[in-house]
Amino acid sequence: MSIDDSRIRITQTPNPDAYMFHVTEALISSGTHEYYADSDTTQSPLAELILKNEGVELLLIASRFITVRKFREQSWDDLLEQISNSLSQFLDSGEMAVFEQENKEDMTELSPVEEQILVLLDEEIRPAIAQDGGDVVYHGFENGIVKLELIGACGTCPSSTATLKYGIQNLLMEEIPEVAGVEQV
Repeated sequence: MSIDDSRIRITQTPNPDAYMFHVTEALISSGTHEYYADSDTTQSPLAELILKNEGVELLLIASRFITVRKFREQSWDDLLEQISNSLSQFLDSGEMAVFEQENKEDMTELSPVEEQILVLLDEEIRPAIAQDGGDVVYHGFENGIVKLELIGACGTCPSSTATLKYGIQNLLMEEIPEVAGVEQV
């Protein structure tokens, strides 16, 4: 499939139900935002536009890419072009992808171990997962267990369990002795 917009490059992810759409301009300043087909999209003109395409289950917005996951029964045949056209239309609009809201998490209450976990997540794990169209959300550290949620393409990827247990868990346990394991939330 070819698209007419040089600002957009489409790549497959390890998840057969998800594609990444790389763009040449920043969509958001940092982090990721995830929207489902039934999500409230009033804070994201981009999500509102992309999720109008029938068959789109999920949208993950990152700084320089979006990941679109389709419903399993949906075909990519026409959907890739529809999403590309919607994304192109959005880029032409000059709108912000997401109206940023203040960070609701209070990071001042983190233990030194949690701070180490977050540094590893930000510096080592997130960049690797982003290459496959996903992200990881930290949900806490209890009794040696790091609670994480894989989102975007990684949320339903067939290899997500291996990523979590053999990739993320091994790295965290190797670098931080207090970590005994990782659990998907």
